[in-house]
Amino acid sequence: MSDNKEHRISTSVLVKSSFWYTISSYLTHAIGFITTPIFTRILSKAEYGDFSVYVSWQNILIIICGIEVFNTINRARFDYTEEKDFNAYISSCLLLSSFVTAVVFAAYMLFQDFFYGIMLVKHKYMLVMFLYAFAIPAFSMFQTKQRITYRYKLNAGISFALVISSSVLSVVLATVMTEERIFGRILGQYILYVVVGLAFYAYFLKKRVAFNLSYIKYAMQIAIPLVLSLLATNILMSSDNFVVKHLCDSEMVSNISLSHTVTNIILVLVRTLNGAWAPWFYDQLKVCEYRSIRKTFSIYIWLLVAGTVAVLLLGPEIMSILGGGEYADALDLLPMMLLNGILTALLSQFVYLETYHKKNKYAAIITGCAAVFNIGMDIAGVKLWDYKAVCYATVLTQTLMIIAHYRVTIKMEIRKILPAKDLFSFLSVSLALIPLSLLLYRNDFIRWGFVAVLVVGVGVVAVIKRKELMKLVVRFRKHAKKA
Repeated sequence: MSDNKEHRISTSVLVKSSFWYTISSYLTHAIGFITTPIFTRILSKAEYGDFSVYVSWQNILIIICGIEVFNTINRARFDYTEEKDFNAYISSCLLLSSFVTAVVFAAYMLFQDFFYGIMLVKHKYMLVMFLYAFAIPAFSMFQTKQRITYRYKLNAGISFALVISSSVLSVVLATVMTEERIFGRILGQYILYVVVGLAFYAYFLKKRVAFNLSYIKYAMQIAIPLVLSLLATNILMSSDNFVVKHLCDSEMVSNISLSHTVTNIILVLVRTLNGAWAPWFYDQLKVCEYRSIRKTFSIYIWLLVAGTVAVLLLGPEIMSILGGGEYADALDLLPMMLLNGILTALLSQFVYLETYHKKNKYAAIITGCAAVFNIGMDIAGVKLWDYKAVCYATVLTQTLMIIAHYRVTIKMEIRKILPAKDLFSFLSVSLALIPLSLLLYRNDFIRWGFVAVLVVGVGVVAVIKRKELMKLVVRFRKHAKKA
């Protein structure tokens, strides 16, 4: 077989794998979005808020107990090329995560009152959380192994089947278990993942049982920085729920959670665009094409701003569909929450640049400091004002993070990629969307006038800038072919 033919085959496999992975990811988020109006009507506001707190703590517990071992095998496969060694590495990583889970569970059982005082999660809910934390690393390991071997159909099929079945089961159990609707949703949402995770756990141990200290050391060197960074990020994103749960009540948490659900529309878009942007960005940095990066990134951000404005303008209708009249107060949180999408896209630019220059420590340090600062601001804001202050605190924290990243990347030529005046323009327009949106929500006639102007404006810009937009699409397509 010729080299060209081998290249075409490998490219075809990569494109198919990426396609199915993207489809699976979007369907997963779509199902969650579709079921939101169902759960906001089945559960009371307090129950919806308590479930959101449960999910936030679960995300943190998974990082601690699983110690991100599944994220190490993409690198380990190059160092452990023999199948028996690779299987032994996977087995060692799984047993390591199980050991950590057992230690954390033992600490929880010994000091239940202490943990409840911090987490405010019932004991039986915690038991399901630990079962999930024990089993999910094996499932994540299986998914990662499928991706690196390009077995995209099996991976996508299992993921989609689990999303559908767990969503249906959680709706059924939350409806049937009238005295324990939250517990019904928790069981329905996660018990199938526990069963599948345990099955994959047995599958990997059947291939090879090993607990090799050299493998453990190798995994820890890669995983520990990831754990610290992800913990800081999750605490930063979840501190709003924790603080409001402690200082206010679960109903107010539910307002934050519902507005965050709408924010996922933008966040999923950002993650998808970043998947195409990052590799192209690195290629351009390698050949010092700073002008091209600046121009393309400007188009990227302004399109994202336009998309955010579109969602903001339709905010009342979206919130009405998702939550109904009970969640009317959540509308005032939407502008601050949706702004996270734009700020996240800006932050990603700095993180990618720091990664390119192998200065990843800055992201971990800045995110860790930001998490601590955000918690302090949340507490002060709630006590001095009300629970809505936590959303403003998050916007302030992310803005300060952007400024901090800008300072540390000056020596990395950030000013050639993102001049201060460009950054100021992005931030000024984005922050101005908060008061503008809140004013427009008070007058539907003017708001729909803005919608019409936005549609016409985007259409005109798309026609005028069609050549630039087509060039942008072609660039990303060429990069995909090179991959």
